[in-house]
Amino acid sequence: MRWNRADALRSALGLLAVLGIGHTRGPLAATYTHAKVTSDAYLLPSVDQTYVASLGYRSALADLIYGHVLVAYGLHFQDRRLFEHVGDYLDVINGLDPKFRAPYWIADTLLTLQPRVPPEAFYRKARQIQERGLVELPYDQELSSAAGQFMAYVAPPHLSDPAEQQEYRRAGARYLMQACNLLGSNDAIPYHCVTAARLLNDDDQHEAAQKMLERLFAMSDDPDIQELALGYLKRTVGEQAEAIVQARQQRFRAKRAIDLAFSPHVEAAALGPSFDSAACAGPAKAASADCASSWKRYDETGDTSSEP
Repeated sequence: MRWNRADALRSALGLLAVLGIGHTRGPLAATYTHAKVTSDAYLLPSVDQTYVASLGYRSALADLIYGHVLVAYGLHFQDRRLFEHVGDYLDVINGLDPKFRAPYWIADTLLTLQPRVPPEAFYRKARQIQERGLVELPYDQELSSAAGQFMAYVAPPHLSDPAEQQEYRRAGARYLMQACNLLGSNDAIPYHCVTAARLLNDDDQHEAAQKMLERLFAMSDDPDIQELALGYLKRTVGEQAEAIVQARQQRFRAKRAIDLAFSPHVEAAALGPSFDSAACAGPAKAASADCASSWKRYDETGDTSSEP
């Protein structure tokens, strides 16, 4: 193979190009390595425009954006940067699929658990999204409990206004109470009920705290939970009120043992006391405790004040 001048020139130019790349690559790589992104760009249109742009595939688009949010959250942690527009993304997801539970459930984490200290507005945004979720999913016990804990404990220390802090704690107690009134499989909920009662008592809502503790004592079959509720009730309202509640529940359990001994407490409370309809015929008999058709009426005829 014979080389001519053109081949030699091409080879020389190729060699020069390689040398040039090698010479400039090091400084460029160092510059790129030290370059950092300082702010985010939010690229989605408004919630309403995104809703229309989904062309009916709203849930699918919500899933896609939610996946992007989770990945971006991890990348921001890796780069130690604040995820500035996470609230905007969550607003779009909620607008596309209001019944999508996961974004409501994890909103407080995405907004407030960040590699840099988030502003107060992020705590308010997390509450806004959680309350939006409770409107869409009002019977979700775990969501109510998570919102209550966030508002009662996590958010207040990061707010500068004492009045706003107190309002958050009140709202947190309210949502914890809501979780206590819902059925679910979360074993930690009864302990949150005691927490809600303590918050109410600290806020001078003694009657509401007493009712919460009475209900918890009445509806739980767990001896440890009953003992915890009864002990706090005793400290809150005194020994006399605690004795009345305990006597009422003993009376309820004695009546329940007659024909509903193996039924859960909640089921027995929903069914009401048993009675003989034939033996209870007539006004005189109907007024007796043995003929009461509800636990509230059974308590009233037994000189107590509230249902189990």
